[in-house]
Amino acid sequence: MFTRSAGGSDLVPARLAELVGRLPVAAAGGVPVTLVAAAAFGLDLRLLALFVLAPVVAGLIARTVVHAPTRGLVGYAILAGVIATGLYDLCRGGFLWLGLMDDDPIPHIGRALGLDPAWLSGYTWRYLGNGTGLALTFLALGLRGTRVGIAYGLAVCACLLVTLIVSPYGTTVLFPVNLTTVMMAMIGHATYGAALGAIAGGRHQAAGGRTNLRKH
Repeated sequence: MFTRSAGGSDLVPARLAELVGRLPVAAAGGVPVTLVAAAAFGLDLRLLALFVLAPVVAGLIARTVVHAPTRGLVGYAILAGVIATGLYDLCRGGFLWLGLMDDDPIPHIGRALGLDPAWLSGYTWRYLGNGTGLALTFLALGLRGTRVGIAYGLAVCACLLVTLIVSPYGTTVLFPVNLTTVMMAMIGHATYGAALGAIAGGRHQAAGGRTNLRKH
């Protein structure tokens, strides 16, 4: 355990050490969405899942077994990621219900994986891969707050839109780029980020604004 000295001189190095220790976890959280982006450039998502995602998940599971803080972080990321992604999907579902979008893009991920039913595998990847993974990155970096969350969500959205525009298969793996889909993506990602930031902020306040610092 790191403890605060009378002058508080130990606090900054301790927090820096904690952040550095969390960087591998933050990087692991970004893998699922990165692999979908790679598939938009023509790589086989099935092979990426087998040879990249599976070892990363195995390593993360191993770390949670031996490291209690990571176990708590991953558990909270699953909760926050599922809730935030569900709110995003309410937004996207509204676009579909109003007829502003013709097709649900999520089953495209399942088809890229070659799994049936495509909607089930696609939504599993979305919630436990992209949604939870990005939440894990957010939490591992110590980010919190609604405004920070919105900025995070919009940054992810910007990366998504750039990928769709410059990649040869982005519209096949995900969705076409037009005014409606851009609006949906921006509103959805902002909603996701706001929820994520609010949940992280609530967790911080519930802990009394204190970080439990442990050696990594």
